[in-house]
Amino acid sequence: MDEQKKKFIIEIFRKKDPEELTSALADPDGKLDIGSAAALCGAEACAMALRGARIAAKEHSGEERMEYLLRNFDKLRSYMVYLIDEDVKGRNIMKRAIKEGDPQKIEAAREPAAAISDEVICQMINLVDLIEELSVFAPKESAIYLGSAVEFALSSIRSARLFAVHLARGSSDDTYSFIVRRENEIRMEALLPKTEKILAWVEEQL
Repeated sequence: MDEQKKKFIIEIFRKKDPEELTSALADPDGKLDIGSAAALCGAEACAMALRGARIAAKEHSGEERMEYLLRNFDKLRSYMVYLIDEDVKGRNIMKRAIKEGDPQKIEAAREPAAAISDEVICQMINLVDLIEELSVFAPKESAIYLGSAVEFALSSIRSARLFAVHLARGSSDDTYSFIVRRENEIRMEALLPKTEKILAWVEEQL
């Protein structure tokens, strides 16, 4: 294959098997980074929530709110898988800027590079809200899956937050760095009471 054709090959990571995907994540010179890993972890969180919802649906089949939760857990799962590759695209802008060595372009590319990590955080917060709603009427059999979903969601959020703060820390704009750090601290402070409530309910069911 000549070099011209190679340039037009786009690697799709979300379609790789677990061995290939985790190997790619472990490569420090590869295209994947923490944002992609956080999206993968988020997809696992959504899958566990969907499994718990499908168990609950056996007792609440056809109910409008149950159908809403089923649809949205699955949509979120699919969306998080999609974000694995979107993170690669977002960071490519910054990679090109670093390669060119232009400080202004690097600074301009910093926010797009962190955008998917921020989106992962937002969607995992939405997921926890949906899990909290489901936990009110979910049967005991759903609890372990909903608890696992929350734990995966928290891991996803924390990883994405670390990466966003890491990228912001390199900025010449101290205000931007502070906002990224503080905004995510506030998000976690608001989220923890919900997750603690859900996990306490899970423990009661075990």
